[in-house]
Amino acid sequence: MKNIILIITLFFGLNLNAQNVLTLEQAKTITLNNNFGIKIAKNNVVVSQNQTDKSVNGYLPTVSANAGLNGNFGGSSQSFGNGGEASTSNAFTWGGNAAVNANYTIFDKRRDLTLEQLKESLGLSNLQLKQTIEQNLLQVYNGYFQVAQLSENVNVLLEAISISRERLRRAQYQLDFGQGSGLNVLNAEVDIQRDSVNLLNAKMNLGNAKRNLNVSMGRNTNEDFQVEIDTAIDESLNLESLIEQSKNENLALQVNRKNLAVNEMNLQIIDAEKRPTVSAGASYAFSYSDNPTGAFIDKSNSRGLAANVGVNWTIFDGTRDIRKQNAVINLTNQKLQINQLQQELERDIMNAWANYQNAIFVLQVEESAVETNRENFARTEEQIKVGRLTSIEFRQAQLNLLNAQTSLNNAKFDTKLREIQLLQLVGKLID
Repeated sequence: MKNIILIITLFFGLNLNAQNVLTLEQAKTITLNNNFGIKIAKNNVVVSQNQTDKSVNGYLPTVSANAGLNGNFGGSSQSFGNGGEASTSNAFTWGGNAAVNANYTIFDKRRDLTLEQLKESLGLSNLQLKQTIEQNLLQVYNGYFQVAQLSENVNVLLEAISISRERLRRAQYQLDFGQGSGLNVLNAEVDIQRDSVNLLNAKMNLGNAKRNLNVSMGRNTNEDFQVEIDTAIDESLNLESLIEQSKNENLALQVNRKNLAVNEMNLQIIDAEKRPTVSAGASYAFSYSDNPTGAFIDKSNSRGLAANVGVNWTIFDGTRDIRKQNAVINLTNQKLQINQLQQELERDIMNAWANYQNAIFVLQVEESAVETNRENFARTEEQIKVGRLTSIEFRQAQLNLLNAQTSLNNAKFDTKLREIQLLQLVGKLID
């Protein structure tokens, strides 16, 4: 059993050192290039861009052409006022026609306003793209620091196993020289087995976290890597400044404001329906017919150019006033929602700031606790070497240090995640 544990421990140590290092900036770049949600949002922006082209909004003329042939087999008879007659029977008549038509809308105020609205919608799509990037980066950052936290926990457990292995060696040495008991050896073996199981679980959680991060970045699920352990606190953050910046830079607010601007143009479009539209058209047509012998007209053809200018004016529309009234109500509701969002945003930032400050305080406490437990463990280690403490007391001091180190790791990365959440609320995460 001892040999198996040592082999597992050695494997983990070698495996950790064989991986490529992934920086947070690299994770961001990979996400921007590979994330599927971001790719979809970028495609939606291209669609919105295409919709603002004048060619799809009625600013170019339409040209169409048509042609046809027809035939008839039968007979006919005519009687004229001068007593003459014309008749045919079992005769074939055929003819054909062709035309080219062109139409162009010269003036349509609704068309102009609709194009302006589509341009505003393009701005909305760009903001929604930034919002998608922000949401995915937030997920990647969370995943990145989770991997960092679990990596630190694995390192702590590796250190714990190293200490437990040394304790087992010492207990076995004392037993061999008649200065200890077999119980100490058994206790040391049990503890190192437990530490090894804890390491296996921690390693499994780390592997799962890495796969989750790979999926969030949009790359190969099984690609292995290490991350940089950087939990420096941004001491330049200020609550009042963050609240002020959020009023203009929070993406949710920007999206709602741009959506309001898009819908405000509905009122102008409804008013534009009161104006006439002016259009012009031109066509060139040709027709030909060949009649059988005995018909009143043997052959005929016609061709010519025609042009027209038209005005269309809806003088009265009973639904217009109701549609305008509903549009005004919808805009009022949107403005109220923006006001509500602003109020909730300020609350969320203040709550996030309080959580962030509390996390910093907890971090400082945990740092002090690690130092205290490290000093306590060092003294305990000295005492057990001279036989003044039992192996159980040594194990308790080791567990206290292990728990303190784990709590410190959790506090470090919890603080960093709260900082990231704060930046996301303000609208600074992408920066």
